[in-house]
Amino acid sequence: MKETLVPAGLERRKEDYELITGQSHYVDDLRLPQKRPAALHLVFVRSPYAHARIKNINFEAARAHPGVVAAFSGAELAQDMPLLELMTSLPGLKVPPRRPLAIDRVRYVGDPVAVVLAENRYLAEDARDLVEIDYEVLPAVVDPEAALAPDAPLLYEEFGTNLAVQIVSGGGDIDAAFKQADQIVRLRVVNQRVASSALEGRACLFDFDPATGQLSAWLSTQAVYLTRRILADALGLDQSKIHVQSPNVGGAFGAKIGASGEELIAALLAVKFARPVKWIEDRSENLQAQVHGRGQVNYIEAAVQKDGRLLGLRVRTVADLGAFLAYTTPISPNTTARMLNGPYQIQALDFQALGVFTNTVPTAAYRGAGRPEATYLLERTMDRIAHELHLDPAEVRHRNLIPPDAFPYRTPHGIVYDSGNYPAALARALELSDYAGWRQKQQERRKTQSSSLLGIGVSTFVEISGGPFVGMQEAATVRIRRDGTLLVQSGVAHNGQGHFTTFAQIAAQVFRLPGSQVEVQMSDTSLPAYGIGTFGSRTAQIGGSAVLLAAQTVREKALHAAAHLLEVAPDDLEIADGQIMVRGVPGRAMSLGELARRVEEQPDLIDHDPPNPSNGAAIEGLAAWRDFSPSAATFSSGAHVAIVEVEIETGEVHVLNYVAVDDCGQILNSYLVEAQLHGGLAQGIGQALYEEIAYDENGQPLTGTLMDYTLPNAGQIPAFEVDAVETPTPIIPSGAKGIGEAGCIGSPPTIVNAVLDALAPFGIEMIDMPLRPEKVWALLQAARQGTLPRIDLLPPAFFNAVASPKPADTSSQGGAGSVDV
Repeated sequence: MKETLVPAGLERRKEDYELITGQSHYVDDLRLPQKRPAALHLVFVRSPYAHARIKNINFEAARAHPGVVAAFSGAELAQDMPLLELMTSLPGLKVPPRRPLAIDRVRYVGDPVAVVLAENRYLAEDARDLVEIDYEVLPAVVDPEAALAPDAPLLYEEFGTNLAVQIVSGGGDIDAAFKQADQIVRLRVVNQRVASSALEGRACLFDFDPATGQLSAWLSTQAVYLTRRILADALGLDQSKIHVQSPNVGGAFGAKIGASGEELIAALLAVKFARPVKWIEDRSENLQAQVHGRGQVNYIEAAVQKDGRLLGLRVRTVADLGAFLAYTTPISPNTTARMLNGPYQIQALDFQALGVFTNTVPTAAYRGAGRPEATYLLERTMDRIAHELHLDPAEVRHRNLIPPDAFPYRTPHGIVYDSGNYPAALARALELSDYAGWRQKQQERRKTQSSSLLGIGVSTFVEISGGPFVGMQEAATVRIRRDGTLLVQSGVAHNGQGHFTTFAQIAAQVFRLPGSQVEVQMSDTSLPAYGIGTFGSRTAQIGGSAVLLAAQTVREKALHAAAHLLEVAPDDLEIADGQIMVRGVPGRAMSLGELARRVEEQPDLIDHDPPNPSNGAAIEGLAAWRDFSPSAATFSSGAHVAIVEVEIETGEVHVLNYVAVDDCGQILNSYLVEAQLHGGLAQGIGQALYEEIAYDENGQPLTGTLMDYTLPNAGQIPAFEVDAVETPTPIIPSGAKGIGEAGCIGSPPTIVNAVLDALAPFGIEMIDMPLRPEKVWALLQAARQGTLPRIDLLPPAFFNAVASPKPADTSSQGGAGSVDV
């Protein structure tokens, strides 16, 4: 990233020392005090079938195994527990009854059926193998399109269909747009299932004290306050009796929002036996049973003019929801609808998605959650338009981009973009990548008999972040301590993004202190703070704004208190280097530490904040509690360019160069922005080239280990050149927008467009991710033989069979049905 983006005096990340020296602690590293009993270990017995009735469970041998404390079926343990809840609902959504354990029927391979609790994990796993379960195997359906067939096996007979929800969105005169079109461009694109694949799987440790009724919880989670509420509802406890902490988290990417059924069972058993209970998910469980991401089939029709201008877009989507609705399952297809416009001027949009139940693991939020899906289908369409009209892909995008003087910009379906400069980002990306030079090299390469093909891919995109959702504010407390340092206490749950560094920097700048003089605490519900969770590229904006407002309030309190003690007006004072000084009067000053001590002795020197709303505790001393909820969502954007080489004889794809120019508003810390981009780009390129969750026709996972599910290694990820355009948002006090998901939004279509550009001389027009060598090679061979497969580009008839309600009102950017992750 260019040097001008690095703030003067920027300090390194505060989080890294413990991590790189091996002193950090994850859930599995935690050890309770010696006065507490040793933790019991929990394992789950999971279904080997994708669809079956549970006829009988025999625990006799398992319960007799040494070290086993208990073993339970779902009917014994979860029958009376509340149903699992959703983060958001949608109009007409069919919500099947789902408890933490399967009770009468299993609906995917990995569905938890029973539990074993033992003195250690090894004894628990041995006893698990002794549990005998009699199943009646039922027909399964895995393909979401096949699940809509009239004779498809039903997951829930009471619904009479596998259709869970129909999402309809749009705006503008779509019929007029298609009548005005010079050409209709059609394509079908698949956004395959992927696993979140965090380094650390799900993990939890619960300890219940029956004497006090206090439940202590340590989880690998994205949302400590949200988890506390879910635990309270599931267990019938008061939230004040639950203390949730999150130690270091080895990645989450949307899959650890709230609490899963397994975690609720672990908490229930801790209360039931009044002993600590630990559950650590292993890698096979993670791939088999943790929620997956993506999972969409899209049919696209674009109405275009001969100059490449996009008039209207009609999209029909089949969204694979899996076997039931996990906490964030409805979010991705709904956000796909909301982000369909992208960065372009489009007259009309018409979107319909059918959310479908299948005998597979539920899909849910995964980094981007609907934004990558919308961007992928839109950017593949833009390249297809360029190809069919024989235009340059970058020029087609340039002709369609929303100009910078059009903001705030309202899309046809009512979404308002706050700010942006999309042409500047595209121009910068083309310049940095030497786009024109590579086009010239490509033309020269195509004149030779080279063994490799050269391809250039482009994408531009918009990312929604933050938003004015009900109850989605963040709160923080900032305090000046007796030693003159600052203490920041935030409701954020940290997952490795660098929030400690960011929040320290924000507070330090308010007081003109070095970041080393600021301590930051978070990931703990006992703090005087509040937060709904770390997701949706929202934390620096919303959590950071709460810190900023609290720090500014404390600064004003400090100035007024010091003005009284120094007998001057507050405007005559300034703060720097830990001192409050009278301007122009050397020697008349006091340290922040001395002021904090004086305020403790004379509380009337300041106006005290009311009690902390999250727990009722008093905010005492030279401190302030402030919350923040934005008035609207913000919209980041970017333009990416990739140069790839495709080996004709092997189908291997090599990424030669990747340039990402992103606009996340005012950059608070360029090192952290660059790190977020690198991580997102690696995940997006992994999806484009390598990753896919696959099942056979009976619902058996074919990617149950990392030997089958391919994650890219360091050698397969290219070096990145990243840069920025900054258009601060007026919605956030700091001007910052989100950046956490940009990399995995822009990179999949950029890579696929580049590969298709390379394959164009062979007449290959479509390919679906992941672009594994054997897939690319097979298409090249088919092209040579004149046997390229025909792809039906028209939406299936079942879209017409479903009644088409009036498009949903998406003009509001908040409320139920519009939560973004």
